[in-house]
Amino acid sequence: MAFAMNKTESMCDHPWVDPQNDPADPRLLFAKAMVELLQEGHCVDFSSGKPFVMDRDEPFLSNKGSLLSFQTGGTSGKPSQVIHSLDNLFHAVKGLQEKIGSDPISSVCCLPLHHLGGWMQVHRAMKTQGTVFFCSYHDLVRDTFALKLKGRWLSLVPTQLHKLIKSAQALENLRSARGIFVGGAGITPRLSALCRQEELPVWPTYGMTETAGMVTLLSSDEFLQGREGVGQVLSHAKLSLTGQDGKIGVKCQSLCVSKPPRQFHPGECLQTEDYGEVDEDGYWRISGRADRIIVSGGENLDPEIAERAIMETGLVEECVVVGIKNEEWGQLARAYLTPASVNLSEVKRLAKSLLPGAGYPKEWIATDKLPLTEMGKTKS
Repeated sequence: MAFAMNKTESMCDHPWVDPQNDPADPRLLFAKAMVELLQEGHCVDFSSGKPFVMDRDEPFLSNKGSLLSFQTGGTSGKPSQVIHSLDNLFHAVKGLQEKIGSDPISSVCCLPLHHLGGWMQVHRAMKTQGTVFFCSYHDLVRDTFALKLKGRWLSLVPTQLHKLIKSAQALENLRSARGIFVGGAGITPRLSALCRQEELPVWPTYGMTETAGMVTLLSSDEFLQGREGVGQVLSHAKLSLTGQDGKIGVKCQSLCVSKPPRQFHPGECLQTEDYGEVDEDGYWRISGRADRIIVSGGENLDPEIAERAIMETGLVEECVVVGIKNEEWGQLARAYLTPASVNLSEVKRLAKSLLPGAGYPKEWIATDKLPLTEMGKTKS
């Protein structure tokens, strides 16, 4: 599957690059180098953040044509390699366009390019004759950014959105975007309420590195009208609830070709660790994740239940509950809360009434920065 550019074009001719970009921006230079390597038919590895060509000696690189390798940690934080073909990424773009319209997909990209979520913004622009402007999400609070965002798409993880929503200037800027894809982790009810209050064009989505990004999408109109969840399945995918435990299975045309040592075949179902629900109209909700369950003293604790209860106290801005190895208990549930100035005693008192004994974290830490990766995942 060829890129929108012709291989005969000048190596410095990249029509997907917004002319307002700083030509010395490291992300721009990285993106250009990777595009050129892919056009030459190489297999490239994105995980280091530096242009890197892989040889084809490994069996999972035996496919013809260009392949792209990304690293994913998932919610569990355990890194693994995911291999995609350009054809996978093409289907992901096509499925998205069938939902949002056939106009060029131009983006302001502030996600790291060594993650698939960042790279897909470049790929969408190339496949649809759009453009990309690179920046840090911290730049979105600047008064010059409303014009840059106008008519463009933006992709954020919830932790980034939570920080931006505190800035009046950022809110003004975000309202000018064509839409804000929010994925990588669930949006809390409190953050959803704030986004609706500020009338932000948020499009909640569900997807993963293995599926080349989003496989469901909820429109901003539906979100602002109060609908919860991650929307309906995009045209290139099918979701199902597998087994008795309600985990989500995904079949999609954008499924990776390999997650070494496993090879995937067309039409194969990817069994996820995500628990889900779907209503009669085909709208999906993600209710939890199996590999986040904390086993402490023989009791199972779902950190998402604890996080929701802690947020319900109304005294914290953000919260994440993680399992910490412990010799006596196996694991301890530790709650991190922001900001550092929170009244920890009062939060614990209120949370105690909302959580059952086994679901109540044993350790509590107030901090100004949650232990999350740049993609909003909990750190291992």
